[in-house]
Amino acid sequence: MWGGFIRDKRGIEGLPMRLIIIVVVAAVVLAAILAMIPKTKGNLSVECVSVDGTDGNLKRVTSSGEDELPVGDFEVKVKVTDDKGNPVKGASVTLTGAHGAGSGKTDGNGIATITVSGVKLDANEDTDSMKVTVTAPGYHKYEEDNFVIIARTG
Repeated sequence: MWGGFIRDKRGIEGLPMRLIIIVVVAAVVLAAILAMIPKTKGNLSVECVSVDGTDGNLKRVTSSGEDELPVGDFEVKVKVTDDKGNPVKGASVTLTGAHGAGSGKTDGNGIATITVSGVKLDANEDTDSMKVTVTAPGYHKYEEDNFVIIARTG
């Protein structure tokens, strides 16, 4: 029974060539798939440089009462860098919260100057905060709550 199979060598004549072709085609397909996967460059570091010209992330609003307090428009400077401390150009920076919002893009130095509008403190509310969201092609999305603090003083 086995003797007839061993003597018949025609069954394996084309097999090695077919295996080589399959391996080559599989390698090409795998390389094409891997080339389509976007490469991430890493994480973003985000810093609040100033709020309304004052260093840090605090916006003070003077008020002697406890009524609803509209804050008015103000500027926030945000610096975005990569893992190595290099500025990230073209990153989208969005601030939201405290009933207001603002957005902008970073320049060649990684700085975005954002005009925030619509912010207000509710009645009997002494503080509120704004969240930052930063996205840039090739980087992981960055989000941080309490990025800018709005505080009633006076």
